[in-house]
Order: sequence, then structure tokens, then C-alpha cells
Amino acid sequence: MPPQYAVLICDDDADVRAAMRRTLHAYAVHEAADPREAMAALKQHRFAAVVSDFSLNADSDGLEFLQMVKLLYPELVRFLVTGTRDLDVALRAVNEGSVDRFFLKPWDDLKLQSALELLLHTRQDDSADSMY
Repeated sequence: MPPQYAVLICDDDADVRAAMRRTLHAYAVHEAADPREAMAALKQHRFAAVVSDFSLNADSDGLEFLQMVKLLYPELVRFLVTGTRDLDVALRAVNEGSVDRFFLKPWDDLKLQSALELLLHTRQDDSADSMY
């Protein structure tokens, strides 16, 4: 049986993408190394969620990328995963409402999986309710 949800991972580190792919093995996982590649993937495929690193070695950081995702694809679940312990990053993520969940690296596999599953089912239920 194919995975029910497609998830896009955006991280400039191939090893982190591989670890995230293992964590999210129950989903159809697609990978992008930077926000530009991720935006191209979002235009070509339907995703249920986006998981992005904060520090991307790109023109923009992961939070700016997820803000753009929120504007263009507000129905998508958005997770920010970061190794930075900078409180300002967490405050921006929460106050600007661009992420649904914030995880520090190294993440806890079960907590990330559970949070994603819960949000995906909640969004699906909300979508079904709005049809009636």
C-alpha cells in the first residue's frame, strides 16, 4: 500500500535529509537541498507537509522559506527543524505563525512522527468538515 501523505524535506545537508527520510519512512518523502529547489517541487507535486531546516546556506533561511510556503500553500503542515539554540528563531517562528511545530536537532523520532501524524489528520478532518 503506498504512503498516504507526501512530505517535502528541505535541508542543505544530505546526511540530515537521509536521517529525516528514515524518520519519516511511513510517508512518500521528497527532498530538496535549498528553498529554490523546494519551491520548484511544490509547484510540481502535491504535498501534505514541509519540514525545513533553519540554516540552509541559501539566500533565505528556513523560516523565510516556510513563511512563503504559508502564503502560497496555507493548507500544508509546516515544521521547522534547527540546530540553533537562538531564542529569537523560536520566537519568530511562533510569533509570525509560519510554522506549526518547532523541533531542535537532534530531533526525537517518535515525537516528530507523532506531531506530524496528529497535524496531518487534524488538517484532513478540518478539510472534510469544511466541505459540508
